[in-house]
Amino acid sequence: MKSVQLLIFFFLFSVKLFAQYSLATEVAVKADYFTSDNLGNAYIIKGNEIFKYLPNGKLFNRYSNLMLGNITSVDATNPLKLLLFYRDFSKIQFLDNQLSENRVISLQDLGLEQSTHACTSFDNGFWVYDQISFSLIRFNQAFDKTQEVRNINQNIGYEPQPNFLHESGDWVYLNNPETGVLVFDIFGTYFKTIPLKGLKDFQIAGDNLLYFNDGKLQSYNLKTLQQAEVQIPPDEIQMLRVEKEKLMILTKESLKVYQVK
Repeated sequence: MKSVQLLIFFFLFSVKLFAQYSLATEVAVKADYFTSDNLGNAYIIKGNEIFKYLPNGKLFNRYSNLMLGNITSVDATNPLKLLLFYRDFSKIQFLDNQLSENRVISLQDLGLEQSTHACTSFDNGFWVYDQISFSLIRFNQAFDKTQEVRNINQNIGYEPQPNFLHESGDWVYLNNPETGVLVFDIFGTYFKTIPLKGLKDFQIAGDNLLYFNDGKLQSYNLKTLQQAEVQIPPDEIQMLRVEKEKLMILTKESLKVYQVK
């Protein structure tokens, strides 16, 4: 088991473990949301700007594109190729690890009518969810369509209103707050729904789906289906993530990074 998986295991199943964490760094920021990568970098998003902070809390770079409006979501699964999604303009902007522009993709030019979510996929591809056709579509790095699942609403028996899309390992997760997390394989075939309702976002770490709810970091094991939770010290927490033996917490005033002792 990798060290990060061991950390997550002990973190989730030992309530006392948080006492072994110390505040490593705190950055004064006011953000709409944030994400992180597997190198321990944090990405703060505010309106049309994204700020990259190194694991030591130092600001590395920033990026904005006033022509594309506000950044709807950021996928940093591949830290060498960040995916920025601009829902209002139906575009995707790829950035390298310096936050330099790579390429802008118009999803409308790819035949998508109303793209509401996008995320990174394996081999430099990406997934897009189209709300009008209830379709989940994958494109490769040459922007050729490789998988498409149309009329997901017919397969599951209702019209989903998802708020989050993410690929991890061999699975694609489409979060529908009213019913739970819809799980598809990498070919787009619907597999099951994880009955976790009301989630705003989540993180896949090893075999665990991690999310923050009711003042607790909660875990759902994707293999055993076991659930666990850890009380987080009181704070005005907006989001949190676990990366590289660190617990990252975004509050209304700052990003706090706790290091395991």
